[in-house]
Amino acid sequence: MAIEFYTELQKAYNSNQSFVLCTVIETIGSSPGKVGQKMIVFRNGATVGTIGGGINENRAKETALDLFVTGGSTVLSFDMSNNDMFEGDPVCGGESKVLLELQNSEPRMIIFGAGHIGCLLAKVANLSRFRVTIADERPEFASEAVFPNGIEVICKPYKEAVEAAKIDDNSYIVVATPGHVKDRETIEYVLNSDAVYIGLVGSGKKSANFRASLKERGFDPKKVDALYTPIGISLGSTTPEEIVIEIMAQIVALRNGREIRYNPAQKL
Repeated sequence: MAIEFYTELQKAYNSNQSFVLCTVIETIGSSPGKVGQKMIVFRNGATVGTIGGGINENRAKETALDLFVTGGSTVLSFDMSNNDMFEGDPVCGGESKVLLELQNSEPRMIIFGAGHIGCLLAKVANLSRFRVTIADERPEFASEAVFPNGIEVICKPYKEAVEAAKIDDNSYIVVATPGHVKDRETIEYVLNSDAVYIGLVGSGKKSANFRASLKERGFDPKKVDALYTPIGISLGSTTPEEIVIEIMAQIVALRNGREIRYNPAQKL
């Protein structure tokens, strides 16, 4: 297989993108795909490589896109002796099996700000099946010595940290920097990203003022309204530990298909 394919495969792994790797693992008789041929399917439907083309490849792609929702891996079996199934495609008369494997499927949590809340959140998220990145521009806070193995630590100004974090559509972002100015700047950097969740730590008053300011500055009102701020669910928490529980409850609920917005009056 061409070196270009493996270059793209390495890029996909390094960028933390979710993708499905399709591999021909068995053929019997004449088959358009050969054992070992591979194809990458991305969440947006783009592909790299081929497993032989035609209806087999199209069906593999459709199943791959379903895996982004269902998760896991599967094996597809194709019997190319069935003329009705393969109408419009040349019939080879053979059989083949294709293995589909979802890669980089665990969601990412990207935390901007490594203070009390950010630090605790990173450690809890790391235990909750998230691939965690935490960023801070202060070296004494963004230190690998502070965090367990498996947590990526970025020590850069927040604009550069956003670029280094490589946000994708499987990312959950929490902004908890040391001050309002850094919060605003960071939100502006990430607001137009593909992240599935963007949350900002702050009070109800701060959140309302923040939304109004973003809209006045010309940001898309729909994206501003989609922000999770105040962040978390309402449990009446006051300590960093309790606030982290509120945040994780909201994010895990969303990951599991349930959206819960902050509402001080809600009864859980």
